[in-house]
Amino acid sequence: MTTLNHNDLVVVGSSAGGVGALSVLVSTLKKDFPAPIVLAQHLDPQRPSHLGSILERRSTLPVVVVSKDSPTPLENGKVYVVPSNSHVKILDGHVCLEGESVDRPKPSVDILLSTAAESYGERLIAVILTGTGSDGAAGAVDVKDSGGVVIIQNPKTAAYPSMPLSLPPTAVDHVVEIERIGPLLYDLLQDVKLPTAEKIEDPLRDLLAQVSSQTNVEFRNYKSSTIMRRIARRMAVTHNATIRDYADYLRAHPEEVHELVRAFLIKVTGFFRDPEAFDFLRQMVIPELIERCRENGRILRIWSAACATGEEAYSIALLIADQLGAEINDWNIKIFATDLAADAITFARRGLYPENVLKDVPRDYRSRFFERSDHGFQVTKMLRQAVIFGQQDISHGVPFPRIDLVSCRNLLIYLNPSLQQTVLDLFAYSLQQSQGYLFLGKAETARPSKGTFELINKKWRIYRCLAGPLDVPFGDRSSARRTAPDKWHDPHRQQLLAAASPTSIDITHAEVETTHLRRINETILRYTAAAVVILDSSYRILTINAAARRLFGIRDLAYDHDFLHTVRGLPYQEVRKAIDTTFREHATTTVSEVQLDHSSEGSGRYLNLSIMNMQVENGGPDLAVITAYDVTDHVQLKKRMEAVQQEHATLVSELSTANKRFSTMNKELQDANEELQAANEELMLTQEELQATNEEFEATNEELQATNEEFETNNEELQATNEELQTTNDELSSRTAELQELARQNRIEQTQQSVLLERFPHYVMVLNAGNLTVLNVNPAYKHWLAGREIIGLPISDVFSGKDLGELMELLRKVVRDPQTIKTDPLLVSIADHEELQETFVHTIIPITDEDSTSVNRLFLYSEKAG
Repeated sequence: MTTLNHNDLVVVGSSAGGVGALSVLVSTLKKDFPAPIVLAQHLDPQRPSHLGSILERRSTLPVVVVSKDSPTPLENGKVYVVPSNSHVKILDGHVCLEGESVDRPKPSVDILLSTAAESYGERLIAVILTGTGSDGAAGAVDVKDSGGVVIIQNPKTAAYPSMPLSLPPTAVDHVVEIERIGPLLYDLLQDVKLPTAEKIEDPLRDLLAQVSSQTNVEFRNYKSSTIMRRIARRMAVTHNATIRDYADYLRAHPEEVHELVRAFLIKVTGFFRDPEAFDFLRQMVIPELIERCRENGRILRIWSAACATGEEAYSIALLIADQLGAEINDWNIKIFATDLAADAITFARRGLYPENVLKDVPRDYRSRFFERSDHGFQVTKMLRQAVIFGQQDISHGVPFPRIDLVSCRNLLIYLNPSLQQTVLDLFAYSLQQSQGYLFLGKAETARPSKGTFELINKKWRIYRCLAGPLDVPFGDRSSARRTAPDKWHDPHRQQLLAAASPTSIDITHAEVETTHLRRINETILRYTAAAVVILDSSYRILTINAAARRLFGIRDLAYDHDFLHTVRGLPYQEVRKAIDTTFREHATTTVSEVQLDHSSEGSGRYLNLSIMNMQVENGGPDLAVITAYDVTDHVQLKKRMEAVQQEHATLVSELSTANKRFSTMNKELQDANEELQAANEELMLTQEELQATNEEFEATNEELQATNEEFETNNEELQATNEELQTTNDELSSRTAELQELARQNRIEQTQQSVLLERFPHYVMVLNAGNLTVLNVNPAYKHWLAGREIIGLPISDVFSGKDLGELMELLRKVVRDPQTIKTDPLLVSIADHEELQETFVHTIIPITDEDSTSVNRLFLYSEKAG
């Protein structure tokens, strides 16, 4: 049973304008979201971040702002927000913050993605939202390396598309509108139950056959485990429970076939991946190839198969350029870089990469062979011209002849043994004439035949071709076996020994016919002004005249080259389709006004191509004659005419619109003139009325002046009254300040009194002298009174008993005649509790104010009679 959501993790990176995008994303997540989500947005390190509180208002899931104090454990169904001025890593199921001082924005999306990929592998989903710069591009490559899924917000609708656009297309699984990312995440994290290996073979074979029939791309030879992981993800997204259901879905939705093929073809690369392997090439292989090719016309031909986004092909170009130095201008260097993914080839042709993707490029190479641009670094034009990119299905492709080095890294691991051998035979055919080298990935399990290849370096899977393929699958190309080359001798030597000279090769009848045909055609076509190319059914150039070489920008003879990959700038699919149609239908096909690609040399030129089927003799091979005419002037003239016509039509439309507008404005002006005339008459009448009104205003002004004089007199009286009130107010303020000071002193005394009462060990009570009510009582009395609340009660309501009257009389006496009195033992009890009684000897102390002799409080000190 295979599942895709065991301990999964979702990480999200964004930059400028990311708050809105993050808010929309978290608002679309369900409450039962089955994985933790870590959000990292570039924030101002000098200002506190409120991102957590903003998202909390939009999210149905708990939002946790990660703390710097200790690692935070990840839990399903929670959103973790990274604060500002900190980098974030995912380690052992925890979110860890670090304040590293590195030259990159904080928090770094690259660091987050790379560490999460290392911990979670295939169970990681990375999301890149709106933002500026290229942070996240290198991390996304690490996610794809580990088998994870990468999703980007649709750059067309993102507020700032630079960040999602910086990712190589081969590293992106899904391009989605921001509102759809949440549901897509939920789908990807669902369980997908697949049948066992025994039950999967038939439905899988049928599904792949269906895909191959619709795309002309063969996937049935790929490893089942790899294919099934990618099918399972598409099944989750399209909500199909079984492979048979998904096959039915493919038939009903042809656009899903394209998405499935993209999932199959996803692969990543990088500059100088496995630096030690490229260092071996630099020290041992490249110098030997240069030395050999120096003696063979300074022509060096390299094939980078499955090149993805071109980093590997450019890496080899950098090594060669570094070795040759200024001598490179005297060499004819062609690096054929092919891949099945058209978007990857388009990306590679630009040679433009984000800065953080160049982390493994030596600083010296970066300064010499790259040019800084707005969105990163671009490979110099000289090296871009040396690398020829083309789309090719390697399982059905035509091999490039006379290749000196083939690089095909980590592709064969996805193929079954049968297809692996087919591809290795393809490489052997390309390398046999030069006894060149084969450079495979270190993870490859395929082992080339010892009769065809000699192992040079086991660790980095580098081989040297000894002979052509055992079974020649590319037509009648039989040739005698070459003698084995010299063995690899001293491992410390700085270059390889030159390969031994091959023995003579038998020339087949087909090759003799081709040579004869080429000689005759060149004689005839040499003086023809038209550009003429003759191809065979494998797109191989048999004859090409000088006019065609000039028109197509071909600098060498180009015999036996693949026409579609040799000619730069032609629309590959359109021209290939036309050639295939000519061979299939034996009819002439015309492709009109083909524009050369703007990214290639000679951009802006237009050609008319006429492709005619030709057969030299009965039973001979089918050939195609391509006649090309430069119609750039005609097309440009036509475009200029169209532009002029468009401008004329636009001008006529604008003039007509302007004429209508002027007519309308003229009528409006006439109406406005009549209105102005009427308004002028009204103004004259109004002026007469205003004259009369002005005279009334003058009379009223005299009255107002008299009234103003009265107001001035009243104002003087009010000012005098105000001064008296001010004096009174000052006196009141002074008195208020005195009262406030007295109140403060009174509060202090009460506080001191309360503290004293609290600490006094005997029975103490403070009474109001006026009404003999209780003002305060200490804890001893409270305890004896059984906790009864007596503050504010008359003392007569507190005590009872036969001696209460005598105690009351003594209290009043002290009020009248302020002196301290000590009573005889008096028996008193608690009111309403006659059973609680005690005999006390009371000391009554009068308390007077400092400025008065009258008693305002009584201090009643009671001791139990011995």
